[in-house]
Amino acid sequence: MKKSWMIGVMLCGALAAQAQWRFTPEAGFNVTKYANSPAKVGYKVGAAVRYDFGETGFSLQSGLYYVQRGEGTIRSGYLSGTAKDNEGKEVNVDSYLLKDGTIYSMYSYYNPNSGYYEYVSTEKPVGDILYKTASFYASKAYRGYLQLPIMARYNWKLNDKIGFHMSLGPYLAVGVNGKNKSIVSMIDLQDEYIGSKNVFENNVYDYGYYRFDWGVAAETGVEINHFSAKFSYDLGLGKESKYDEIGCKYHTASFTIGYSF
Repeated sequence: MKKSWMIGVMLCGALAAQAQWRFTPEAGFNVTKYANSPAKVGYKVGAAVRYDFGETGFSLQSGLYYVQRGEGTIRSGYLSGTAKDNEGKEVNVDSYLLKDGTIYSMYSYYNPNSGYYEYVSTEKPVGDILYKTASFYASKAYRGYLQLPIMARYNWKLNDKIGFHMSLGPYLAVGVNGKNKSIVSMIDLQDEYIGSKNVFENNVYDYGYYRFDWGVAAETGVEINHFSAKFSYDLGLGKESKYDEIGCKYHTASFTIGYSF
């Protein structure tokens, strides 16, 4: 038993002696697609740290990156007006145009007893609708993360100057900044008033989004002398908020170039 332990220590020491460290600063861009928004271009900058186990071709790869993930512009609009229900009571109507071309309307009326607007059934028939205002929304956002990958890597050498690699493993990330920008425009349909335009900006993490994130990453690339070009893919799996569930949240494809020391 003692002899086997000593042999194991000697083998680990031999591997460590043959191991080589490599440090590669990188910069590039990415494209992120969140589940409920259009794709958005961002950027990625940081450095990879690689630990090569001699001439085996195997490596451990980590590093630290700033990754900007964006959500493309989401546009929506609705019309607001009034109508009368079957009992002659005036109700407020908000009509939304859905992606499939249909219109979804919500009806409400002011209840003086409660002091609130109360919604009635969306299937409740109403008379002709007199629309008074049209509102349009456009919103986009980005989130910036410090990301730490922990990846297993295998390297192929074509010759002394050119090599290829593939890497796979999990990553952890923490949100360090982020912004949501919304533009709200309104047109008064009754007075032919052009309307108002308001811009709202806020930190996305001030509204319940989690800063902690994690997922799975894959990478492939080519090295020519000290220069490298890498394609990577991140699959985000972490919860975005308290009542969210673990699952696919976004896809990020990145391209970076680097120089190894």
